[in-house]
Amino acid sequence: MKITELLFFFMLFTSVNPAQTKDFDFSSPINIKKFADFLFCDRDYLRAALEYERLISSEVKDTLLFKIALSYSIIGDYPFAIKYFGKIPYSSSYINEAQLELIKTHYLMNDYYGVRSFYNNSFIKEANKYQLEGNKLFNFSYLFTKDELPSKEKFLSPFNLSEKDEISEYYDWKQDPLYKSSTIAGIMSAIIPGSGKMYVGEIGDGIVAFITTTVFSFIAYDNFKAGHNTRGWIWAGVAALFYGGNIYGSVAAAQVHNAKITFEFNDGLNVFLQKNNYYTPAYGFCDEK
Repeated sequence: MKITELLFFFMLFTSVNPAQTKDFDFSSPINIKKFADFLFCDRDYLRAALEYERLISSEVKDTLLFKIALSYSIIGDYPFAIKYFGKIPYSSSYINEAQLELIKTHYLMNDYYGVRSFYNNSFIKEANKYQLEGNKLFNFSYLFTKDELPSKEKFLSPFNLSEKDEISEYYDWKQDPLYKSSTIAGIMSAIIPGSGKMYVGEIGDGIVAFITTTVFSFIAYDNFKAGHNTRGWIWAGVAALFYGGNIYGSVAAAQVHNAKITFEFNDGLNVFLQKNNYYTPAYGFCDEK
């Protein structure tokens, strides 16, 4: 038995009259809910969800459905989270939060087209009170895909002044990423060894590639000129090897550079969204009374 369970049962027993202990029902819905709430607030979300599920087998309540869905979302079981968020009826007081959490869940699944599809087909049709937050997430989805961006004015319109400067930088970065052409890098290194790496920003490697290829080529030339054909061909082969490696390395360097730019862009966006909790509210289920 985990220490959290021992603590819970200690707290539960201390609130029960000793004369009633013998008849205490641990399987009653009210006590199952107390235990599930304890697990939820102790961040033991999987077991909290399982305890809540015991309750909805006999009595379906919107709060229970929402807590189950939220628990699964937090532990990364997104299909189950979507399943339970989707069970919350439109008449529920949690429908607005559930729909916003569904958008967040699609983000956590990296399903950016799902974000837009759900937003267009369900979210905006229900006059959701989190319309502004949903609009922000909808716009953000364009930054993660290759689709054409909306106009900058339209893109930035849902964000407040404190956010606009940072979001504007991401928008500009997406519109004009600092990518390098692997084709250009290869051609440049084919013409002048090492220049492709310099184009990518690897100045030191470019200088080394230029010097080594030039030196080995000169040694081969010098041996041919002196009549040492065998040594000339050996050094020519070495020079050719470095020449080809310099072209391949320049192409690869451009590809690595572009992958790094993409990673830094996506990582920065994810950090921003996590910092803002994907614009979802704090629910206060575990606030101290």
